[in-house]
Amino acid sequence: MKLQALRKSGLAVNVIVARAIMLAVLNDEVPQVLMTFKCSEVGTRVFAKIPGDAEDRCEEAFFRLVYIMKWHTVPPKLLVGFDQIGNYILPSSGTTFAERGSEQVDIVAKDEKRAYTLLVASTPEGTFLPFQQVWSGASERSLPSVGALGMMEAKERGFDFAFAKSDKKGSHYSTLKTMKEWVENVFEPYRCSVIEADPDLDNDQVSIIYLNCYPVHAGKEFRTYVFETFPYIILCFVPANCK
Repeated sequence: MKLQALRKSGLAVNVIVARAIMLAVLNDEVPQVLMTFKCSEVGTRVFAKIPGDAEDRCEEAFFRLVYIMKWHTVPPKLLVGFDQIGNYILPSSGTTFAERGSEQVDIVAKDEKRAYTLLVASTPEGTFLPFQQVWSGASERSLPSVGALGMMEAKERGFDFAFAKSDKKGSHYSTLKTMKEWVENVFEPYRCSVIEADPDLDNDQVSIIYLNCYPVHAGKEFRTYVFETFPYIILCFVPANCK
C-alpha cells in the first residue's frame, strides 16, 4: 500500500526506494524477521581488488594500533575510527514500478541528483561522535536551511554541516577543507570532553584517528596539518583496499 501510494503521487519507485520501505515496514511490524531476512541491493560498481596479502596487512594494522595504545596509554574512548558514505536526497531513476497495463506512467523529480557525503565516526566502546555532512558548493548557501526540520537539534548535538568547495564543480566528496573542519568542529571537542570528564587524563593526552587511505586523508597536506596543529593526534590508516 505504501509503495502504491508513492506511485500515485508520481514518485519513481525504484529498487532503492522499495528496499528502504520494505526494511522500514519489517522493522516496525515484525523486527524479528530481520534476524534472518536479507533485503539486498544489486551492486552498482566493481569493488577494488583485495590484495593477496590483505590478511597480513590487516594484522599489521591491528598490532600497530595495539602498540600505539600501549605506548601512549590511549584509552579506547580516544580511539576514533570513521568512514564516509554518499547519500542521495531522493534516490531517483528514469524507470519505476507501475500497475500492470498502465498506458501512462508519470515520474516526478527524476532529475533530482543532489547528494551529500556523511562522515560517521565511533569508538570501540560504541560511542558515536556527531555526524558531518558535506555538500557540494562553495558557500554556506549550499547547506540546508537553518530553518529545516531537525536542523536546530542537529546543531545542538554538535553535527557539522560543511560545503566542499571542491575544484570539481558539483562534487560533494570530502576535501582538505572539510577534513580540517571535522577535526576542529567534531573530533577535538569530543577529545576535550573526554579529557575533562576523566581526571586521570592530561590535556595533551594522545588520541588516535583510524581512517582509510582516501587521497585527501593520506595526502601530505592533511597529515602535516594534523601533525603541526594537533601533535597529540596520531593518524593510523586502514590498509588500502582492505576495509
